[in-house]
Amino acid sequence: MSDHHDDETRRLREEAERQLAASTPHALPDTTEALRHELSVHEIELELQNERLREANVELRAARDRYEELYEYAPVGYLTLDERGEIRSVNRRATDLLGQDRERLLGRRLTQFVAAESRTTFALLLPRLHASEAGAAGELRLERPDGRALPVRLEGRAHPTGGTLVALTDISTEHEAREALLKLNETLEGQVEERTRKIRELGDELRTVALAVAEDLMAPLRRVGGFVEVLRREDALGDTRVEHFQHVFRSVNRMEELTTALLDYTRASQMRVRVAPLDLNRVLTEVRKDLRPLIGERAVHVTSAKLPVVQGDSTAMQLVFLKILENAVKFTATREEARVHVSAEESATEVVVRFEDNGVGFNNRHKDRLFGVFKRLHSESAFHGTGIGLAIVRRVVLRFGGRVWAEGRVGEGATFFVAWPKQPVVLE
Repeated sequence: MSDHHDDETRRLREEAERQLAASTPHALPDTTEALRHELSVHEIELELQNERLREANVELRAARDRYEELYEYAPVGYLTLDERGEIRSVNRRATDLLGQDRERLLGRRLTQFVAAESRTTFALLLPRLHASEAGAAGELRLERPDGRALPVRLEGRAHPTGGTLVALTDISTEHEAREALLKLNETLEGQVEERTRKIRELGDELRTVALAVAEDLMAPLRRVGGFVEVLRREDALGDTRVEHFQHVFRSVNRMEELTTALLDYTRASQMRVRVAPLDLNRVLTEVRKDLRPLIGERAVHVTSAKLPVVQGDSTAMQLVFLKILENAVKFTATREEARVHVSAEESATEVVVRFEDNGVGFNNRHKDRLFGVFKRLHSESAFHGTGIGLAIVRRVVLRFGGRVWAEGRVGEGATFFVAWPKQPVVLE
């Protein structure tokens, strides 16, 4: 930079001498003085510019040193490749990742340090790095001198002045964490599958025992009932003994009813189902037919709004409707005119079917007991039944991932709700 300033000074002096030589004698002193003054001013200006340039050069060298230090000691490996993929520059982190000294890396192709299983990936990625200033990225494995394959993330882009800039990031920790998570998931899945298998086995065993017990009880109960009936008809029995036998007979009948109810509950839990589009209006029509023997001569009005089509099993849904409507018919027996209304509301995920009646209702504080096996909120003498119908409803609805609940007031009727999912998942 100072050589340039010296040339400029020499040029000005030569120009001054030329003008002096061309000047007339009488004007020589004045011209010479003016030229000397101009030359002095220009020299001062050039010196100031030279000082500013020296300061700028110092700042640029300091900035270059800082950036070179940042580049050299960056936590990411940086390389520069030429158009053939040969390494032209490399920082310290890149030498650590590649496991080679800088001198052994410069001039060699990066492909030589890529593990065999990743060379196809790198061969496809390299042209994209050379061709695009927007950049490209991929994951591959480097082959180190110690034989260990190191997983890295490679990111790069074409440089506007030529060559390709590449960054290498060690992702071995990420891979180890991912593999550990996969192993943990496999372990957890295995544990869940094992526990699910055991639960299913226990459930199957419980259902088998319940069915066996119920079926084994049915035969002796019928025989006992038959013998009691024969003894009850004997003319030799006194009135007191006949009354005792009648108590026994009623008890046997009650045990048979409960055993039959238990069988119905167990079968409802095991029934085969098939999910398909199901029109709830048709379900209600079929269930109305089944209710006729129960209604008899009573004034029972079962009405409904327009019901939607859902995904479900016809047999299972008819069982749900039947048990809820049987319950409504039973608990409206004290009404001169019984009314039951069925309606439905839809949300984004489910269809809620409402069954409203004008029966005797119930105390809402005990509503959670309604759906339990053999649980009753009214006395047997007032309303005959086994207490299993609503338990069957709950079991069937839960198998499809739905919900059931009820609301009521004593003397003001009851409303039962069945929330049926729009995408049911059958639970075994």
